[in-house]
Amino acid sequence: LKAKGTYPARTWSSNLFFALNKDENPELRELALSARDWVLSGIEKHCIDPKHSDDEIGGGEWFLAYLRQVHREIYDDIDHTDPTALLHKKYAASENCGTLKKHKIGDIRIPSCSDGFQRIVEELPRLESETDKPVLGREAEVMAKILIDIFMSKLVDFSTVLKIAQVISQDPKDKIVVVCYMGSVHTRAVGDFFCSRLGFKKKIFVGKQDWGEEEAKTLHYPAELWSLHHLFK
Repeated sequence: LKAKGTYPARTWSSNLFFALNKDENPELRELALSARDWVLSGIEKHCIDPKHSDDEIGGGEWFLAYLRQVHREIYDDIDHTDPTALLHKKYAASENCGTLKKHKIGDIRIPSCSDGFQRIVEELPRLESETDKPVLGREAEVMAKILIDIFMSKLVDFSTVLKIAQVISQDPKDKIVVVCYMGSVHTRAVGDFFCSRLGFKKKIFVGKQDWGEEEAKTLHYPAELWSLHHLFK
């Protein structure tokens, strides 16, 4: 997304950072720099080891995509309906009737994004020589998608933190409630930033991180979420 009216042209997230980093308030400038350091550190961590650095509760999509593209015979032979569960398994049972075979999926790793990018580069000469529509190899293709998804996913977290800071900076009140309606992976990441980087403390958690498949997702709100002013007591 391009930020409207920027010259030179900036993306929306880049312009958020630029505005906060140039603000007269030193706390906002420090927050912007801290957010940039935090998100770059997260991207680097994921790029080095996409499988083992993935979210322990809501992750697994990268590993599932890699299995589907590079180890299709295993992907087709196991129950892959729960990507997060696969992420933590050492073995996955075959669904082929009449066999006790187990696939050792714990030993399957996703290459680093640096290695994945090198695979893409190695295929460029072949793509340039093809007369028909050029197609990346299966591993190079899925690594390209994982690389992009890592960057874009962390960019959501980065932009959220900066947008919250922008909203707070424009509100004269001292006590502000910010509601983030996002997926659990992103809300955990944003919560981690405010607690680990800015010294916030988690006060209330409603619900569960991991629900059973047939479990009723009923939430019982405490007093603080019926009357938000209780949050500041």
